[in-house]
Amino acid sequence: MTRIAKHIIFMLLELTFLAASAQNNSPDKLIESILESHLDKIEEGTDAALIIEDLEYFLEHPVNINATSTTELARLYLLNEIQIQKLLEYTDTYGPVYSIYELKTIDGFSPDLLQKLQYFIVFGPEEQEQQTLKQQLKYADNQLLIRTLGNLQKARGYKTKDDNTTPYEGNRFRYYTRYNFRANDKLSIGITAEKDPGEAFFKGSNKSGFDYYSGHVSFKINSTFEKISVGDYLVRTGQGLVLWQGYTNGKSQNVLGITKTGQGVRGYTSVDENFFFRGAAGTVKLGNSRFSLFYSRKNADGNLVYKDAEVNHFSSLQTSGYHRTDSEIADEKTVNFTNAGGVFTHHFKYLKLGVTVVYQHFDKPFIRSERLYNKFRFQGTDNYTVGADYLFNKNNYTLFGEAALSKSKGKAVTQGAIVHVNDQLAFSALFRHFDKDYHAFWANTMAEGSNISNESGLYFGVRLLPAKFVKLSAYSDVYQSEWFNYSTASPARSWDIFTQADFQISEKITAYLRFKNEEKDQKFKNDGRYINLPERVQKMRFHTQFQISETILLKTRAEHVYYKGENSENGFLLFQDIQFKPKQFPLNLAARLAWFHTKSYNSRIYAYENDILYAFSIPAYYGKGIRNYINLKYQPAKKIECWLKLANTWWTDRETISSGYNEITGHHKTELKFQLRLKF
Repeated sequence: MTRIAKHIIFMLLELTFLAASAQNNSPDKLIESILESHLDKIEEGTDAALIIEDLEYFLEHPVNINATSTTELARLYLLNEIQIQKLLEYTDTYGPVYSIYELKTIDGFSPDLLQKLQYFIVFGPEEQEQQTLKQQLKYADNQLLIRTLGNLQKARGYKTKDDNTTPYEGNRFRYYTRYNFRANDKLSIGITAEKDPGEAFFKGSNKSGFDYYSGHVSFKINSTFEKISVGDYLVRTGQGLVLWQGYTNGKSQNVLGITKTGQGVRGYTSVDENFFFRGAAGTVKLGNSRFSLFYSRKNADGNLVYKDAEVNHFSSLQTSGYHRTDSEIADEKTVNFTNAGGVFTHHFKYLKLGVTVVYQHFDKPFIRSERLYNKFRFQGTDNYTVGADYLFNKNNYTLFGEAALSKSKGKAVTQGAIVHVNDQLAFSALFRHFDKDYHAFWANTMAEGSNISNESGLYFGVRLLPAKFVKLSAYSDVYQSEWFNYSTASPARSWDIFTQADFQISEKITAYLRFKNEEKDQKFKNDGRYINLPERVQKMRFHTQFQISETILLKTRAEHVYYKGENSENGFLLFQDIQFKPKQFPLNLAARLAWFHTKSYNSRIYAYENDILYAFSIPAYYGKGIRNYINLKYQPAKKIECWLKLANTWWTDRETISSGYNEITGHHKTELKFQLRLKF
């Protein structure tokens, strides 16, 4: 029996008992669905809090559709470049919009999109009355967030060894707190502090309390000096070939979402300890032109190499953010990293042009290990990267691209297009090429590899609406490398294909069927030497939603994975979710019961989980077992919100979990999360 036939038979069997599910357009569920649609290929630990933060802000402070901008609309994560341009052209041509129903006349604004959009927009006047600073401060948002989480079982790193020492310096819980003050776009202040599990707290290497502190002040002086940021901040510009910090969109079910709208400089509020700047930045607006300058100087974690008892160089940067053991603490903040640069953009009617320049300097040489895959990667103390980008948008067409050059003379280029033939048919295409010696520390664009180098690829996407209640999405991505990387033994070729059919069965029932195939060359050992062999992962998923009533939502999923490397494996996942929100009581409940059965980590299956605010979880299900969780949100007063999540995984195929210092004796792992938010 062929693998495709097995996929189909498995899905048909599951269809006999899977519950359907319904579309739920409550704000909380909308944020969840938007987040999951952007995070198709993402692993635990990726920072996507910025998406949640933007969407929640616009729920409380909706965008005035008659007095908005491209940047603001892009932060809704619902509209592509063509839709944003058509909306702005509509208001320019016909004047203010007064109803969500009027937006139906704009090409590309489907009923499904409008149902989601209505929660984040309002129809205010074209000329908004300017509030004084005193008024803005009076009605500003103040928010204090306190969070703790951890595993109830003790891992080996927290237990005393025979020599009476404990590997991890601190306890097994994470402590996190954040304060934010925001007065519209005039003033923003944020302070964040975090201690990871295993790190000391008010003792040892962290006598000052938390292991990580972050803060920023951002303010707008007037329409010319529109943004000044001091402290920690992000810069997002162009198409990401030179500078794009934080989350970026990649290959997902949103097959048309391949372009970026630069968001410029914005304050940093997350807990990733690496991918941000620390210093000062400013943006000046003159007519249709903007010019930003930034400077950053901060310490990074690095593996130091000594010669004659003196530091000679460092061999790698450590990005885990953990400082638990003696070796991790020894690497902490050992490398000083300076960044400086500028961003220039100019907007014409249909065209935006931009230039980005970034200079980096390490206070000691960066010399990597003598491995073949490191031959063309950056080494030294100084680097610079220069890029030019454009975005052209007119009628139903969007063309965009960026070209960049680094100090090594390595080049990178990306060129894309999105075409809306009509409301029923749209295409996207993206070509990318990154030289093997292209060096850009802050590059973050649509690519297969995390390092934006040593890759060439061609992506095609299509979205088709063949019937009123059916949407078909598909993409194909072919890519290759011209040199070794960590997981290959020679230049490699790869191919991805993705298809999804979404069905709006009724007002209360929605479903989708997804198939994905990934084939890539990977390094395997054969007769004592490493060679490239093809590795294939095929995934098929069926997901349904059923809105039983105004208070109860059911979600059901069945997924099958087939892995083919040196050996063949199958993986299966079934889960049932229930979300309950009573009318007369301020409680939200989300729970899941999941069964999984995979041979190894190679056939793992990822599934998004409901979580506490500003956190998200997409764990890898692998091995054999059952996972369940319950997530509660309780609002005892208008300005007070509490979250509690309890999750347990029970494996039936092992007596120990994980390895090294993270090893847990037994077959249970229980996670507990608590969060409190105060608004004032």
